[in-house]
Amino acid sequence: MNERSLVFFVIVLLCAGFMALSSFEMVQDYIKPASGRSVILNHLMKLTVALVFFVVFLYTDHRMLFSRPVIVGGYVLSIALLVVVLILPGGETRTHRWMNLGYFSFQPSELVKIYTILFLAWYVEKNQLFMKRLFRGFLKPLLLVSPFLFLILVEPDFSTFALLFLTVMLTLYVAETRGVYVLTFFSIALIFFVYTYRMGMLNNILRSYQIERLVSYLKGNVSEQVMRAVEAIRSGGTVGKGMVLGEEKLFVPVVTSDFILAIVGEELGYIGLGVILFSFYGLVHSLVKVVSRMQPIPSVKTFISGFAILIMLQVMVNVGVVSGIFPVTGVTLPLVSYGGSSLLATMIGFGIVGNMILESERE
Repeated sequence: MNERSLVFFVIVLLCAGFMALSSFEMVQDYIKPASGRSVILNHLMKLTVALVFFVVFLYTDHRMLFSRPVIVGGYVLSIALLVVVLILPGGETRTHRWMNLGYFSFQPSELVKIYTILFLAWYVEKNQLFMKRLFRGFLKPLLLVSPFLFLILVEPDFSTFALLFLTVMLTLYVAETRGVYVLTFFSIALIFFVYTYRMGMLNNILRSYQIERLVSYLKGNVSEQVMRAVEAIRSGGTVGKGMVLGEEKLFVPVVTSDFILAIVGEELGYIGLGVILFSFYGLVHSLVKVVSRMQPIPSVKTFISGFAILIMLQVMVNVGVVSGIFPVTGVTLPLVSYGGSSLLATMIGFGIVGNMILESERE
């Protein structure tokens, strides 16, 4: 697999998302016409913006992104955005994750994911000879990105916090940090989490509804969202009911974002789900193959590897939630789900990767 396969799988997943959202809206309008905003038109607008940013970063020399002024400016901006979103009024669940920009809403943590990988890639480039040392190779980069992790946890957005934490750990490991450091720290973090849960201290970290979800999951209970999503997928069978057919998906909460696989499963069956999952496998595999053929530049390899890890983790969590393996979280399916912030961040990431490939071919 090469760059062409990378582009192919991105297009397949974008088209799959567009088809799923279009079909859902057509069925919804037929069953119960809505007078609100059109989901698909809104998605197209967000996709257009995301593609514009993709092109901008595709033709922006990635070496400029690794310059000290850009890294420092991005660091300050990331913290500023995460602080501002904490100051703004929260929603019904008293969470502070979104910035209302009029017609659009924006989730800063999605862009912070990409910047964090960029920052780690810059750090690895500057400290490549010390990555096997405990402080400079592990503790220092972890301390530098800890403000992002802390502010995201305070929002609270535990799913994004956990995703970003795992991405940082695995990216550092790929960047030749000793595995024993990563494994030991992860074990300590897991023990601390279990301890806070047993001692009833999670109330100081998570919201009540998040704790209820976690406790329900640990007791083996399956949420209504998951049951409805599984029922929609099961009703589709092997080949599905066909595009714009079936009503089970209409009863799945947040089906256009977190549970979009329910739409695919009902209409295109297990075959459609298989195509989606294989496309993600091909996407991540293509990124890995690109890394293996690139020139041995630490910043480039670290960024592409970290970006591949982020996509892989998001897919694993989303699929795990839909199938009931993981507790319900607000993790979208990259490139497929309805969500402007996630789509924008993902396309920016692909734009940076694309420029790295173009510059490598020129050299």
